[in-house]
Amino acid sequence: MQALYAQRIGFTKKGVTTIKDEDDNIVYFITGRWGLVHDVLSVYNVSGTLLAEIKQSSLGLFPKFDLYSHHKKVGSLRRYYGVSTEMLFVKGLNWFLIGNLTNFRYKIFAGHEWVMKTGTVQKNGQDTIKFEFRYEKDEALCLCVAAILDYWASNTKNVKNKHHLFNLQTHTRPSFD
Repeated sequence: MQALYAQRIGFTKKGVTTIKDEDDNIVYFITGRWGLVHDVLSVYNVSGTLLAEIKQSSLGLFPKFDLYSHHKKVGSLRRYYGVSTEMLFVKGLNWFLIGNLTNFRYKIFAGHEWVMKTGTVQKNGQDTIKFEFRYEKDEALCLCVAAILDYWASNTKNVKNKHHLFNLQTHTRPSFD
């Protein structure tokens, strides 16, 4: 089992995101962009070898993403809403994910066995995402899934903030009856 870390603020908003081990050694690089069909986020090791990618294959309220490992499609996922948690099923890999966008706490399961756990911790005085992986072979694909979750978390906060601001404005605006 290995623990890896990434800065919580702007996890996937920067051009290149670094994923580090406990000793602050870079293990992976994540690069790419989101928002349009065919946009891609890629995970590379420190040698520059492409390990995994996640490609956006559709838009809309429930966008679809395809996962690739070593240039082969291995699965796909789509967003579904739960009551107070997020639930995803990664088809092809038979992974089930459950967690919460607000606190970025997630667990990915393959059957009854966990594959990845995430949470926010303080490291070097900063909010940091801690990733725990059961198997090294799953790390790159799990990081792709985590990038999608971070993207959704960022967009959900923006939508909630805009909605809250709209409600404040409509309640304070004078009536012209």
